[in-house]
Amino acid sequence: MLPAIMAVMILIVVSFLAGVLLRRFKALPENAHTVLNGFIIYVSLPALVIKSLRIMPMTSTYFGAALMPWIMFLVAAALFLLLERLKIFNRNTTIALMVTAGLANTSFVGIPVIEALYGKQYIPVAVIIDQMGTFLLVSVLVVPLMDFLRIGEFNLRHAIRNLLLFPPFIALILAFIFQWLRPIEIVFTVAERLADTLAPVALVSVGLQWHPSHVSKFAKELSIGLTYKLLLAPLLIFALYTAVKYHPELKKIVILEAAMGPMITGGIIAMQKNINPPLVAAMLSVGIPLSLVTSLAVKLFFR
Repeated sequence: MLPAIMAVMILIVVSFLAGVLLRRFKALPENAHTVLNGFIIYVSLPALVIKSLRIMPMTSTYFGAALMPWIMFLVAAALFLLLERLKIFNRNTTIALMVTAGLANTSFVGIPVIEALYGKQYIPVAVIIDQMGTFLLVSVLVVPLMDFLRIGEFNLRHAIRNLLLFPPFIALILAFIFQWLRPIEIVFTVAERLADTLAPVALVSVGLQWHPSHVSKFAKELSIGLTYKLLLAPLLIFALYTAVKYHPELKKIVILEAAMGPMITGGIIAMQKNINPPLVAAMLSVGIPLSLVTSLAVKLFFR
């Protein structure tokens, strides 16, 4: 258990600190993070989708697990829009918290943590939650909603066009095609290598945009956002999946995935759209390491 979690923790720390130091010593241009974010969206993330959906169980029970990210995000959206209406947050902060607190890191952090705490046999459940839940949610709902809330208008034709041209969504369609029309093995080998770049490159990008003052500056936002992400969301999912008598063995995986820290990809997309990048970077840099600790508590509490 410990080696797997420690490996994730070390990768998080090293990659994040690399970004901080690169910014501190001005080793990269000021806009280097935008280049890294573009690489993630157009290369790393599509590769991860294709790699992760190579083999996927197609059962209603497994797809029940994929509903969790949708539930968690919709509740987060309602909560933070209410707080905006009560004049607690402005629109940019609302969107930033909605995306970071409403989406879990179900892949980079979630999969190794589940393997460490419960075993490899539950990885397919994590993949279903990640790809059919989180990534499909981001492609179909989160990105159009971000644009609508940011711009203030919704153009169906424009939204559909953006969705069809969104690289991870294209990769999702290809991944389904590859379920039946198997390409040559080298396609998956290359996808796996490119997918491995997502976590370190994303964390370097976060480090490039992080300042120590952001933690104290956004103390209220971080407290509310991370309370929902790491405490209220797992409790909500536990209550709902217990009420519907969901599969007891799979339920613990669903709850643990709900307790993961903020989703890196969602944060990167928000940064790319210039939605309060300092707050997004603070949510990622504090929430992800903290979730490695709270996930152990979740396992003990919901066993």
